[in-house]
Amino acid sequence: MAGKIIGGIMIIAACMGFGYRLSIKHVLRKEELTTVRDTLSNILSNLEYGRMTFEEALAETVRDEGAKEIFSPALISLKNGNSIKTAWKFALESCCRDTYMTDGDIESIIRMGEGFSSGDLLLQKTYADNLIKYIDKEIEGISGRMADNSKLCRSVSITIGIFIVVLLI
Repeated sequence: MAGKIIGGIMIIAACMGFGYRLSIKHVLRKEELTTVRDTLSNILSNLEYGRMTFEEALAETVRDEGAKEIFSPALISLKNGNSIKTAWKFALESCCRDTYMTDGDIESIIRMGEGFSSGDLLLQKTYADNLIKYIDKEIEGISGRMADNSKLCRSVSITIGIFIVVLLI
């Protein structure tokens, strides 16, 4: 009898953990998109006001802990002599597949590298502004859905756990 109770508690706890993991996914995506947005703003301000090259602006921005994870491979690739477009694409394809960002997010950020590969500051600013608008729209959408989805995921997972326990006992 004690084995059944312990087993039932373990099943419910596992289902609760799964539901929590699903509910936290939106929060983590929002944080990653916010980091990318802030990083782009820093890069752009370093290019525009600091009169730095792209490599210098990226190196300055990568010192921030949040940006280091995503954009360090781009900086390393730039130092190895690759073009900005190639380095940007390589970094995001290698790092962002292990994040909570969607494929659409990653593709939009990769397209940003095309704007940075030109030497025209106005074009770079246009690309960055468009990506920042996209990220802001996504963050706003996530914020609206986040509360409802997280409660729903946790409630459904607990219900499924209880249902499994009832079926097994």
